[in-house]
Amino acid sequence: MNTDAFGSGARRAGFTLVEFLVALVIGMLVVLAAVSSLLGTRTTAMTSEDVSVLDQSSALAFRLLGQQIRQAGYIPIDGTEPLYYFDVSRGRNTGLTDEPAFFAIKGAESADSSLNDRLKLGHAPNPDYFKDCLGQEPGRASGGSYTATDPAASRNPRLITSEFFVANGVLKCQGSGSTTPQPVIDGVDRFDVLYGIAARAGSRQVVRYVTANGVTDFNSVHAVRICLQLAGTSRNNPGGSYSDCDGASRTSSDGVLRRVYTAVFSLRNDVGAL
Repeated sequence: MNTDAFGSGARRAGFTLVEFLVALVIGMLVVLAAVSSLLGTRTTAMTSEDVSVLDQSSALAFRLLGQQIRQAGYIPIDGTEPLYYFDVSRGRNTGLTDEPAFFAIKGAESADSSLNDRLKLGHAPNPDYFKDCLGQEPGRASGGSYTATDPAASRNPRLITSEFFVANGVLKCQGSGSTTPQPVIDGVDRFDVLYGIAARAGSRQVVRYVTANGVTDFNSVHAVRICLQLAGTSRNNPGGSYSDCDGASRTSSDGVLRRVYTAVFSLRNDVGAL
């Protein structure tokens, strides 16, 4: 056996220092590309999750708000006099100490930099629908309950209210059936409410939307425009831009994804016509 030839072949099969360094650099580039791809995929996944959560939150909020707005101003219709368990005259007690007079809608413009308005809705109960925004019966706060089988009972409240507002980034609702507000959705940057007003009395054609401060008589409101600006939970959206509730272009400087949702609801029950 030729040992010199064997040893020479073994030396030719090894790597030089240059080859080893080149292989090391290529390996590092592959690892960096894989990590970059992983981080990009993770960011995309988190952003997609934020978008999905915000979409679902807005849908939930609008469903509850829409239900209460469409019900606002309802009173039972009866051909007899007086109405079989309710009338809307200001002299008739509603059974609620904080709202002695019947109303359909009230609003309050934000008084500070939070830009979050307040919206309060009211409707009369009926044997088929007598719950507030929390699904509670009126009278529960005082230990009683609404008796649907006896609408004319004096112990029954004549008004059900639901008030929506934002506290610490959480949209909450307080109903007349409970003294404790409950959360609806979180991540709320802004809750903006505008009110649709007709051009003249007796008309239901909305010609402009105004803030609560611009409403002279809430009985003349025929529609409500609600804007929700919601914020995600992750901070993977650096420099993300969006249009706020006023239509102004904004940039998210904290890396949080923000989206704006708008819905318009018509008041089916025209209290101003009574």
